[in-house]
Amino acid sequence: MKNKSIMQVILLSVLVCLVCLASPSPAKAQKEKDDLALTLQNVSGNVYCLEGAGGNVGILKTAEGLLVIDSKIGQVTDAVLKELTALSAPSTLSAAPLKIKYLINTHYHGDHTANDEALAKYADTIIMHPNCKASLIKSLKEKAAEKTFISKIQTWKEGMVINLGGETVRLLYLNPAHTSGDLAVVFEKARVLQTGDLFFNGMPAYIDVKDGSDTGNWVETIETLCREYPDYKIIPGHGEAATVKDYLAFADYLKHLRKETAAAIKAGKTREQAMESINTDQFKQIKANELGNFMTIKTNIGWIYDEMAKKK
Repeated sequence: MKNKSIMQVILLSVLVCLVCLASPSPAKAQKEKDDLALTLQNVSGNVYCLEGAGGNVGILKTAEGLLVIDSKIGQVTDAVLKELTALSAPSTLSAAPLKIKYLINTHYHGDHTANDEALAKYADTIIMHPNCKASLIKSLKEKAAEKTFISKIQTWKEGMVINLGGETVRLLYLNPAHTSGDLAVVFEKARVLQTGDLFFNGMPAYIDVKDGSDTGNWVETIETLCREYPDYKIIPGHGEAATVKDYLAFADYLKHLRKETAAAIKAGKTREQAMESINTDQFKQIKANELGNFMTIKTNIGWIYDEMAKKK
């Protein structure tokens, strides 16, 4: 009996250890929960921003339905639907079915498009640039993930304007930049500019060389948008809502990396040497993010090096 009791204690101890190993620590579990948390902010007028867990989602609230820009990562589908449904309701005391007049994608990356399929059930039309559509379809095929929402896509045309709920929404394309098909969205009445990943506020950028990024065009696009909409509030692709001053500071960051990387290439430095040698101490606002070593100032230099070497 004594041996049996000892064995029971041993087995119980092993089981407890296995459970502890399999279960995340309270701190880790809380961090994972925080990483997926969403926050809805009123930016101006009837324009809102859903921040957190993937790219920012812009929302225009009208009595005719919502206009939604981008759709976040797949891990927060239910939370996105919950926030949009609540915003659709005429008051806090009543419920309303979710109605989306337009879903607009600023570009094809999954952290901005993963919930297109879920939102398409409630959307009349999905709009994106033709290059974005081509890249998105290619990406879905590579993942063996054909999606039914493709049939609802209407591609952007020069000078495209949407009039909805008293708001004039202008869709702009100013050449390849972050990707080959980036759209910026202007809310003229609310005086809000949504940039998608043409703006990473306070963090290093992702530069999609494989999809035809052009950081030279990117800088010019930022300067053009800031010149055309000098006093607008800005919803970036990632980070908090910002000002034109913040956006121009991000352009200065890209310009500096381009200038120094070009000089490194001319001096015969390798990609790794350029990444290690270029000084960026003046850009204290560019800080590490949740993606760790994937998106850093050094990887930004490496991608710009790749882009410039590719065009030589």
